[in-house]
Amino acid sequence: MARIAISLSGGGFRAAAFHLGTLSYLNHLTTDDGTPLLQHIRAVSTISGGTLTGLWLILGQCRGWSNEETLRRLYDLLMNNTIIGRASQEFFCGKNKNHSLIREMVKIYDEDVFEGATLGDLMQHIEEIPIDDFSANATEFTNATAFRFQVGESQKTEQGGTSQGIIGNAFYKIPRQIASQIRLAEVFAASSCFPGGFEALIFPRDFALNENPDNKEYLDKAKPLALMDGGVVDNQGIEPINLLRKRRDIDLFIISDAGRGDDEGYNFEETNTLSWLTIRKVNIALNLIVLFVAQFLLWVPKGFWFGFFLSLTILFAIIRLTSSIASRVFIKRKAKEIPFSFRWKGLLTIPFSKYINLIWSRATSMYTLTEKVFMRHIRSLNYATIYEDERWQNRRIMNALYELGTGQNWGKHLTADEEVLMGPSEAILQNSDLATSMGTTLWWSEKDRQEGKPEALIAAGQYNICWNLLEFIYRLRRDATNLSPEAHIITELQEKLEADWQRFKDNPLWMLGDLNNPDAV
Repeated sequence: MARIAISLSGGGFRAAAFHLGTLSYLNHLTTDDGTPLLQHIRAVSTISGGTLTGLWLILGQCRGWSNEETLRRLYDLLMNNTIIGRASQEFFCGKNKNHSLIREMVKIYDEDVFEGATLGDLMQHIEEIPIDDFSANATEFTNATAFRFQVGESQKTEQGGTSQGIIGNAFYKIPRQIASQIRLAEVFAASSCFPGGFEALIFPRDFALNENPDNKEYLDKAKPLALMDGGVVDNQGIEPINLLRKRRDIDLFIISDAGRGDDEGYNFEETNTLSWLTIRKVNIALNLIVLFVAQFLLWVPKGFWFGFFLSLTILFAIIRLTSSIASRVFIKRKAKEIPFSFRWKGLLTIPFSKYINLIWSRATSMYTLTEKVFMRHIRSLNYATIYEDERWQNRRIMNALYELGTGQNWGKHLTADEEVLMGPSEAILQNSDLATSMGTTLWWSEKDRQEGKPEALIAAGQYNICWNLLEFIYRLRRDATNLSPEAHIITELQEKLEADWQRFKDNPLWMLGDLNNPDAV
């Protein structure tokens, strides 16, 4: 059998659905001996939303489900889940004492998605299933590096023992007995709690193993470690496969990338909203309100309404006094620390629109920096480790969500004749554009469902991997450098891929029914 590695990138539910489509097509595509290509996947690396899909795949294998059942269950979970609705309801409106939204999400992931499964369940069966190396990845904030929840087949160490891979990283390793208690819900939460949306998940404080008295000796010595979205350092999950390459030969590495490929530049439009309003006018208004209410009290008999308006007067007086102190003491004091001069009293007459523009421009530029600029830079660095390494020549495929959308340069590696066959139809272009319009969330909005974005993403995963495998075969005909001895397993699929690609061109959604049909996939 070929040894195929696949990484499933981050991107919330957009990524989870796209990767589901990719895996479902790999399961549909069978080699000459009738084996689904999905069975040839031996190593999996996941990030954030991709971790949901990857964990579900390996969990299904460990539970003895068929690939068809695993994929159908994940399809149903993604299409019909109410996880975020339940989490928000219980966190904001419930009577529990939980102060962390990510811990609330962990509880629901554990109950509704993974049903109590732990890393120990994967460790117990890893020797029996097709996948023999799995890594779900988070980012730890202490050393600013990846943190791997890793399970693999036993291998001999240099010391003569055996190892199933490190849980953690070079700075922080979790013993196997402790790691076996970590719930898959906690793994997914650590891998997907993106900054700004969620708090960090603290190990071991926020993990269920913290409540086990048998772990007391370890817990007394363990230092707290903040874990967040793995995409902070590697949103494509490339590094674990690069590290694996040092220990095992890999015939083909599929990088399934659910990035949106958004080339739209940053732009900030200034606003004139509330340009008529200033702090001084607010102060004047408060003064008038206080005077008006105080005068009104003279006409109201003592009782409920007298107390109500008296309280209102005191409240506005406190607000007025606080704003006065802030403007005359705090701002004036801070003005002395600023290395340029201005009249602090002038702050009282600045239109609110200026404050809005000052705050909003910084907020939007900071969001763009972390969400796009920084992520693109990290993406480029990680891809460089694959595309600048000759050992990966003709052993890699990038399966990107955006590449068959409008305006993309999909034919740059094809001949003129191949371009005629491989050109995406208008239906595929439209479906890809719809799929890439989905934001990075861990839920579907009602509008997303009405527009058919979940279905568009799954279909995009199916036809994109079909297209990329076919392009890979065409490129091998011109350059066979570093070709794997098992590459024939892929090249023998050319006719099947060409036939399926034509069907996708006619109808991009033709495979979706398989995920709903108990007798298919």
